[in-house]
Amino acid sequence: MASGRRLLRALLPLLLAGLGLLILAVGATAAPPETVIYNPMVADVISQVTTPTLVYELEGLTGERPVTVAGISYTIATRNVLQIEAISMATRYAYEWLAGTGLDVSYHDYSRGDTEGRNVVAEKPGLVDPGEIYLITAHLDDMPPGPRAPGADDNASGSVAVMMAARLLAAHHFAYTVRFVLFTGEEYGLLGSSAYAADCAARGENIRGVINLDMIGYNTGRPVYEIFALEGDSATAVESRQLAELFVDVASVYDLDLEPQELVMDVYPLVGGSDQWSFLQVGYPAVLVSEGFESGDFNPHYHTVNDAVSVMDLNYYADLTRASIATLAHLGHVLPGDGVGHLSGMVYDSRTGQSISPAAVVAFWPVYHYTFTAVTDEGGVYAMTLPAGEYVLTARSAFSATVADVTILPDAAVTRDIALGAAGGGVPKEPVPEKQAVLSIDFVLDLLAPARVFVLLIYYVWRVVGACLGC
Repeated sequence: MASGRRLLRALLPLLLAGLGLLILAVGATAAPPETVIYNPMVADVISQVTTPTLVYELEGLTGERPVTVAGISYTIATRNVLQIEAISMATRYAYEWLAGTGLDVSYHDYSRGDTEGRNVVAEKPGLVDPGEIYLITAHLDDMPPGPRAPGADDNASGSVAVMMAARLLAAHHFAYTVRFVLFTGEEYGLLGSSAYAADCAARGENIRGVINLDMIGYNTGRPVYEIFALEGDSATAVESRQLAELFVDVASVYDLDLEPQELVMDVYPLVGGSDQWSFLQVGYPAVLVSEGFESGDFNPHYHTVNDAVSVMDLNYYADLTRASIATLAHLGHVLPGDGVGHLSGMVYDSRTGQSISPAAVVAFWPVYHYTFTAVTDEGGVYAMTLPAGEYVLTARSAFSATVADVTILPDAAVTRDIALGAAGGGVPKEPVPEKQAVLSIDFVLDLLAPARVFVLLIYYVWRVVGACLGC
């Protein structure tokens, strides 16, 4: 019996540590999407999307009017990658156009066999966590391969929406990094996007979501749009479906005249049909936003010289552009211009005073329903940069505690330690009026619904072990 009790005493800390790690792991990989609430900043941005502006930009990409490239007047008669001069001028035009917004712009060069090409990438670094990245993308190249290929719907529509997103969001600040990416070589096997996604994965970039726009301007009936997400239980699939749900919620919150049709599938067009597939293949969550491909209202002028601005439904296109821009703004957590401050502290055990690691600290910003998360280091210390405002903090490990009314001021540092412990135990090290709440086992089970059976097992083993130790 004594040896058994020693074994149980040795196992108990491991069981508790495993439970804490499970809470953190599941919370980090399967957190529910944030609630979308109306944001006046976003509403103001998308109100600047007008059909005359869209038409003007579409006409420039489709060769219906000349544009200025490299200081000269040039007509983009085609954007097909086999037309070497034309695609070079089209990508340079996009580069110069995006640079004019004030964003950092670069070419991403790639080669596949005998084909060489370049993508155009514009970026707005995040202020809170620049390593978390969201993309809005479209392919700039088009069909047919001859000397004339206007490609208005496929895919000047998506490209102009990305360009407008860059122009309208460039002056705003974001919590996370947002990128505006135009690919080439899509029509010949996703050449540009596959090279770009592979390079991002090789660099270990934390791309949390990709909104890919391909053919978003043709409509002849009800304003139905389709958003394709990956099926299955993988983290990539789950998060891609969350992206789709967020896009639908955003369009509804801003009262856009659009009717969503969500399609969850692992076949074409999600698989291999456009540039989102390049990201899904390397484990990045991504969705395809398009017109009525599956519902039957698909552009009959696809891949012909008749794919012109005149066949597009411009009101439908404007609303789908607004929805796309608003979704990126919510994903990137667009911020007011109030500046940022810094929050740090220690998470510790209220009974022993010992630091707790790992523990997750979540800062909830009620004004915008944004959440920001940090994990304690080996010494139980957490640190995060936050926009100025009022927050509610929640620390979680095997137990949980909540601290309300935490104020972050611009360019200021705030320290807030958080105590965790068993029911009824623990207060902050310095007496403050914050209210603490202890995490019950029922709350744990709700939080960890996918792992509920395992958590129950841990809980009852814990009870049995405790009973044996006390005998």
